[in-house]
Amino acid sequence: MLRREREFNRRKLFVILLCIGLGVGIGLWHNRQVARGRSDFVTSTVRTVSTPFVTALDATSRWFGSHFGWLIHGRSLAAENRQLRDENARLRAENARLAEADITSQRLRAQLGFQGQPPANKIAADILSLRPNGNFETMVINRGARDGVHNNSVVVSPKGIVGHVYGVGPTTADVQLITDSAAAVGAMVQRPQSRAQGVCKGNGGPLLTMAYVDGAADVKAGDVIISSGMGGAAGVFPKGLPVGTVVRVANDASGSTKRVTVRPTVDMDRLEEVYVLP
Repeated sequence: MLRREREFNRRKLFVILLCIGLGVGIGLWHNRQVARGRSDFVTSTVRTVSTPFVTALDATSRWFGSHFGWLIHGRSLAAENRQLRDENARLRAENARLAEADITSQRLRAQLGFQGQPPANKIAADILSLRPNGNFETMVINRGARDGVHNNSVVVSPKGIVGHVYGVGPTTADVQLITDSAAAVGAMVQRPQSRAQGVCKGNGGPLLTMAYVDGAADVKAGDVIISSGMGGAAGVFPKGLPVGTVVRVANDASGSTKRVTVRPTVDMDRLEEVYVLP
């Protein structure tokens, strides 16, 4: 009896040590792949299997919120609806003016041989995970190669640029946010009197730095920054997408360049869904 118990304990210890060894090995391999900015096979497989369940839970949560949220927020809905009606009327008038301006712009660009704006068709995607690795400004979305997403696909929200895809699985994709310390976007000042250009770089935090701006350039706080269509992640960002707003401008010690601090138009911490440009 004692011999059987010892044999059982020996086998149990062997199984435990084997599991620990496998766990440590897989963990070290996973960390090495993540450090290189890649998605390992185990992570990709787990995401592929779990994505339908996560998506279903998220859809259920949103359905309950849309149908029963009024029980919690009913008091403020009336005032909010009035504001939205007023805003809708203003936007309709503004939209009519912009539509006419866009028609004129497209006609002139066609005459001059310029390319059109970014494609209107977008792939909607939900965010499965925001900053899965605290060392990088990244996210995981529930769209992948099966949906037409590929490496360097541009990811946006209605407010502006979010980032670009750097890793694709069958049903998920890894997105590098423009706030990541390794991210860069060719950028320019939208104001017609300026049009100063540079490169917006991520700092790993909430703000961007617009570098390589000429010291004599006309840049000031409040200027809107858009993508220039040049540089930054091999030029994957098309021209004209909102990047951010200038919050601070300072000259460097030599005066040859400016240090421009930009607040992104997209608040990454408040994102729920994004759009991928195919």
